[in-house]
Amino acid sequence: MTLLKPPHIGSSQYGEYYLYSVEADGEEKSFFATPEIHNQISEMKLGPGDTVMIRKLAVQNGKRVNAKMMLEVVSKEQPKAEVPVQSSGDKLKDLLLQCVRDAADVVREAGIQFSNDELQKLATTLFIQRTRNA
Repeated sequence: MTLLKPPHIGSSQYGEYYLYSVEADGEEKSFFATPEIHNQISEMKLGPGDTVMIRKLAVQNGKRVNAKMMLEVVSKEQPKAEVPVQSSGDKLKDLLLQCVRDAADVVREAGIQFSNDELQKLATTLFIQRTRNA
């Protein structure tokens, strides 16, 4: 599975959780990582674009059989060089960028999980409304 964005870390009545947006089998899915897996992802500095495989292994401890999660890095995304962008001077790019940030803030403050497509629709709605009012 490929990590799509940084995890959403929250807490519930059952304790802290680590919710990752991942792409698996060509679909965007949610993955709740165990604290051990989350710590390994953090220590390896894995992020969006990195591909990992998580395996659940049976480990025998005396007469008990427990599950153990194993993380394996399949590929790590190479950092992309930033290309300087020429502005056209109409400030629409700045406005659109602010709308995307505002849409992400709305979703984060609401505490809900949106897909990238839904986030794009929210940002587009903000952009259209703001350009009409300008």
